[in-house]
This record gives sequence, structure tokens and C-alpha cells, in this order.
Amino acid sequence: MEARIEHAPSERLVAPEATAALRSVTLVEDGHPHPLLPTGGAWLVPACRTRCTVRYAVDLDALSASCRHMDCARRVGEAVLGTASAWMLRPEPTGDATLRVEVRGGDAARFVTGLRRAPGGGYVLRARELGEASYTAFGDFRRVKADVPGATLDVVLLGEPLAMGDTEAVGWVKSAAGCVASLYGRFPVDATVFVVPASRGDGVVFGRVFSLAGASVVLLFGTDATPASMHTDWVAVHELFHLSTPSFVGEAHWLEEGLATYYEPILRERAGWMTEADLWRHFAQAMPRGQRKEGDPLALDDRDDIDSTYWGGALFALVADVRIRKATGGAHSLDDVLRAALVELGDATHAARLEDFVRVGDAATGTHVLADLVAHDAVAGEPIDLDGIWRELGVAETPGGGVTLKDDAVQVVVRRGIATGGRH
Repeated sequence: MEARIEHAPSERLVAPEATAALRSVTLVEDGHPHPLLPTGGAWLVPACRTRCTVRYAVDLDALSASCRHMDCARRVGEAVLGTASAWMLRPEPTGDATLRVEVRGGDAARFVTGLRRAPGGGYVLRARELGEASYTAFGDFRRVKADVPGATLDVVLLGEPLAMGDTEAVGWVKSAAGCVASLYGRFPVDATVFVVPASRGDGVVFGRVFSLAGASVVLLFGTDATPASMHTDWVAVHELFHLSTPSFVGEAHWLEEGLATYYEPILRERAGWMTEADLWRHFAQAMPRGQRKEGDPLALDDRDDIDSTYWGGALFALVADVRIRKATGGAHSLDDVLRAALVELGDATHAARLEDFVRVGDAATGTHVLADLVAHDAVAGEPIDLDGIWRELGVAETPGGGVTLKDDAVQVVVRRGIATGGRH
């Protein structure tokens, strides 16, 4: 590796995820290397306050040796997969720097990343995006370009092929992307999707998105996955849906996760992968998890448990969708909010504020639904009359965990509109 640094805000160079894996760190001056030794987990290089060149090696085996989760570099077969920031030696603090990355020499086919491409070649990201600096892999892998409506997915298959084969795995990813594209008329952004085999399971057992510095997704496929399981899998659609909404940095994580949690089953139902009764049974069983519990902080931003983040956000989305449809006589819906947000605020490679999402969404629907709901539900923590919503929509739970859909309900057209994506 070679890092060329100008006007660093500090003489301290760090690689927090790879300190023990860096080898032969040298400062290059007038073409001559000068060895550097770490001090307190950093390399002190005063020259970087003006201009410096530092060369070093990263021992990928050492980098991946202690990793047991998806947020660090890990070995998958004959490749090492991790975020791009893992191997970047940089100043601490970074300030408001722009980082430009070039990959030269060696076999280019043994490197793949979702980092944002720079117009003149290489890749570019901003210091504030280092925490989401795209998944990247070095080593042996298979690679397939998959065209979806409006975008191209770079599908990277690591490790041993799944039992169902690479072609079916790529088809699974494309089908999930097609669900997302159906909402917008196109898939929102080109992305790199890493398919990683897991030790067990018959579907996608886990997924993760890093997007601000370039859209990338990791999907862990169970080794027992078969094409027959594709339509019952929710993880791939959930993760790929994340790429369609802007990233809310430092706030409204509940909205990012809540929108994906709400729309994932809806889009699968609209695609014919589940029945309308299955959709509403799922919501009737799970939506109560999003209600604020006694003793919880009022604001969703102040709660960090899974139920509040995923289902508190999903409950917000359900109520918003119902209220927008009712307020506009079915002329608008939460679908319109998301389409407008994609156009005006961008996909997951763009950062946005909650207030921007509310402004754009309410303008798109000609209502104040989002602003009111944020104030009363997301901030003040006022209870949602979920039983009343089910009565209006005609969703009646039955013994044994099922539901009956009543077509004489007051807001049956709203329920059908959510399920079909149609207007009335």
C-alpha cells in the first residue's frame, strides 16, 4: 500500500482495524524509505502535516484471523472480505478529507469493491464516509454482471459454490432486486453484491449494507438454500430495499430500518410471492412490537432496541401510509413519498436529514401527515391505536394466529391499495 497525504490535521496515522496486521511501514523521502515504528497504536509522521508518502503492507491473514462477524475483515474460502477502511492508514482525526484510492499492479481480477468510482479512474470517498467504506474483497472469487431494470449489479460469489449453483444464486439476487425495482420503475443504483456461504440454513440468513461511499451489500446464503426457498426469503429484499432510500446519518435509524421492514413483505406480496392474507397476518402479529413500552424513552431516536428500531419504524410507515391514503382519497400513498425522496434526496449513497424526508414526502402527497406523525409518534411517543387501524382496514385476527380479511370494512380500499400498490 502507498498513502500520499497532504495537509493532514494530525501527525498521527492510524489503521484502527488493522494495527496488528500492518507490516513494513515506511516514510518515503527523496525516494528513500525510512522505517517507522508504532507508538501507542499510531505511527507519528510530522511530515504529513504538509506532504508525505507512506508505504506499508497489510497481512490479510493476520487481518482476518480474529474476525467473527460482518463488520471486520474475514476469510471466505480463498478470499478476504471486509470494509475498505480496514486497510487504509490515515490521519487521526481525518478532518474533512477527500480520499482517492487507486489499485495498481498484481492481478486486477483478484480485487473487487463497491467503492464509488472517480471520474478520472480509481475510487473516491470522503472522510466522513469511512465508517461505511464499502465491502471489498481480495483473492479468489467468481463474478457475474447482472442487469436489472435501470441498474447493474456486480454479483461477487465467494467461497465454495452453494449447492444450488452460482446461476441460481445470481437469479435469487436479481429477483429480489426486481421486487425493489417494481416500486420505483427501476432499481435505484448500481451496486456490488457479495454472496457468502453460511454454514447452515435454507435461505439468506443475514445481510448487511454499506452504502455512503458506494453501494455494497453482503448476503449470507445458507448452504442448504434452494430456488424453492427464494420466495419465502425476506432478507435479500430487505437489504436491497435499503439502497433505495437516502442514508440518515446520526438520526432516524428507525426510519431506514422501518421502511425496509414495512415494504419488504408488501413488495413480495405484490410480486405474488405471498398472499394478501399472509401479508396482513404478518403485520397483525409483528406490528405490536413497535408500540412504545412502559418505561421506554418517548422518542424513537432515543430507543435502540430491535423492536423499536425495526417495528417502531415499520409501525410509523404503516400509519403514514394509511393516513396519506385516507387524506387524499387514495390519490397518494407512502409509495409516492419514497419515489419523490429517491428523485430529490437520492439513494443510499446520499446522506439526508429526517426533516428533508418529511418536507419532500409531505410536498409529494400534498399533506402534513409525515410532519404530524413525526411530532406526535416519533418524538412525543404518543400511542398508536393499532386495534382501531385493524378494524378500519378489515383485518381480524382469528384463533391459531390467522386473520380474516373483511371486505365490508370502512377502509377496505386502503387495505387493498397497500397490497396492490394501486390507487382508487
